Amino acid sequence: MPAEIVHAPNENAPFTLAIWTLNESDEALHHQWEQCGSSEVKPVIKSARRNREWLASRLLMHRMNVPKLTYLPNGKPVLPAGQLSISHCDNLVALVLADSPVGIDVQQPTEQIRTILTKFCSPAEQARLMSASQADPTAALRDMTIIWSAKEAIFKFWGENVAFAEHIEIAPFTGDDARITAHYKGAHGQRTFELWHYRHRAHEIVIAL
Repeated sequence: MPAEIVHAPNENAPFTLAIWTLNESDEALHHQWEQCGSSEVKPVIKSARRNREWLASRLLMHRMNVPKLTYLPNGKPVLPAGQLSISHCDNLVALVLADSPVGIDVQQPTEQIRTILTKFCSPAEQARLMSASQADPTAALRDMTIIWSAKEAIFKFWGENVAFAEHIEIAPFTGDDARITAHYKGAHGQRTFELWHYRHRAHEIVIAL
């Protein structure tokens, strides 16, 4: 399987990041699943997209020797030992493994994100992004996407009770920054995150831990 391990703990990061760009057909994914020997029973999933995402995530877990998942009542996946988070976007699936709680999100910039800016950005973030849009709309669109991914990754870190616009403030950054600071204050207390940021081709990847 053409999975790429793009970051590992021995590279000064406390996690392993694996990504897989899906070029396989649905039939090929089903065949790989049948051949991998997993004891997990595949659920019935009506959505073709969701079915493909489920197969891709489980096959990537198999590639990374990740055991069968269980889930907390809030839907957060857990392992017998260690932590993981999974994200999908288009034909890309990403998985991160760590010893402590972790969240990951993958997004590709699209114009649609401009229409929901007020739903996930604070007034200060909105002002900063609107000013950036006047100078460079393309770069601002990337910034919006990175902010969304950062907040989604933090939501996955906690698993519940996170209001993006009210609870999380992303410090100013540039699209080329590998580390991004986020300040959280909400139902889980207060915490400053030093997020890890990658650009993989057209996708933005953000990890919170």
